Amino acid sequence: MRRLAASAHLLLRSSVATARRLPPDVVERLARDEDRVVRLFLAENCDDAPAEMLVEVWQWWDGSYSSPDRPYGHPNFPRRDLLRHADDPHPRLRQLALDDPDSTPALVERFGTDEDAEVRLRAATDPRLSAASAVRMLDDPDSAVRAMAARHPRLPVPVLVALLGDVATAEAAARNPALPVAVMERMTATGH
Repeated sequence: MRRLAASAHLLLRSSVATARRLPPDVVERLARDEDRVVRLFLAENCDDAPAEMLVEVWQWWDGSYSSPDRPYGHPNFPRRDLLRHADDPHPRLRQLALDDPDSTPALVERFGTDEDAEVRLRAATDPRLSAASAVRMLDDPDSAVRAMAARHPRLPVPVLVALLGDVATAEAAARNPALPVAVMERMTATGH
């Protein structure tokens, strides 16, 4: 494995990176590999992949069909000290700050107005987002953010019911977990 991990051939290095367990020196070498594919395979397959490399891969890869939870769901992905990314210029790193156990509702609110749509989208999925911000995000310029805001459980019921009456927002609003049972029963009884 050591010899193959040091090979000049990308195919050999990437094949080694798919191993579930590797010696620490091999993991270290592959985690610094110049080719993204090698680092990606290491993040998706190797239980020994280092945290720093997983965060680096997270910046440009959010999972595949074969490994949808990697690199973020990797057991070595850091879960603490993520608040240091709250002001990072890279939007994918910024949103990680919300996952730190010490993050606050104030950070969620701040990210709800972030310049990057992906960061706003992540804030719209956070249960700590205020009802007022969820309502405000219904007018977000990004359609995915608007749809996620329509699904936010803190969305006031009158606003949610109004969204159900609009063809453009009805589908997203119907997925809201806070949709009252009485409203669902009335919708099924009347056919809309």
